[in-house]
Amino acid sequence: MFNDKFQVNQSGSSLIDKNQNKKKKLSRRELFRNLFSIRSESLEGEVSGIDPDMIYADRLMKKRDYQRALEYYTLRLEKEPGHLEAMRNLGYCRFKLGEPEKAIEAFEKVLSLRPGDNVALLYLGLINAYRGNGEEAVRHWKSYFNIHKPLIQREINLILARHERGDRLDPQEMADMVARAMEKQKSR
Repeated sequence: MFNDKFQVNQSGSSLIDKNQNKKKKLSRRELFRNLFSIRSESLEGEVSGIDPDMIYADRLMKKRDYQRALEYYTLRLEKEPGHLEAMRNLGYCRFKLGEPEKAIEAFEKVLSLRPGDNVALLYLGLINAYRGNGEEAVRHWKSYFNIHKPLIQREINLILARHERGDRLDPQEMADMVARAMEKQKSR
C-alpha cells in the first residue's frame, strides 16, 4: 500500500520513500492524486482521517435530528476540542434547538479558532437580531463577506447600508430578511 512505502514531508511538496530515505519531488497534480489514493485506500478498511462520529452526526443533521447530531458533535469535540467543523455544526444545532446562549458560545469559539469564519459571523448576527440586539447583529455582519452566497450577502449589504445611513431598523425585521435570504439561497 501507498502508506507503507511513502510518507509526505512536512511541507507536503515531496514524498519520502520509507525504505530508501529518498525524496521524490511531486507536482501538485501528483501530490493530490497520491493524497486521494491514500484516502480511498483508507476508506476500504483501514482507519481513515474521517471520523465516523462526524459522518453520522452530519447525516442526523441532514435529517433535522439536531438533538442526536449535537450528541455526536459533542463526542467529537471531547476527542478533539479544536475541531472547527464540529464546533460550527454544534453551534448550528444549538441554534436550531432554540438554545441561543449555547449557540453563541459555540460560534464565538469558532471565531477564536478561525477569525472571520462566515458561518459563525452569519449566525451570531442572526441570533443577536432575533434577540433584539440589532447593534450586535450589525457588528457581526460587518465582517461577513461571502461571494458564494449572493442572496445572503445582498440582504446583509442592504441592512448595513440602511444602518450606516442612520435608519432605525427593527432587529426582528433584520433577522427575518436574512433568514428569508438564507432559505432562498438554499433553494438555488
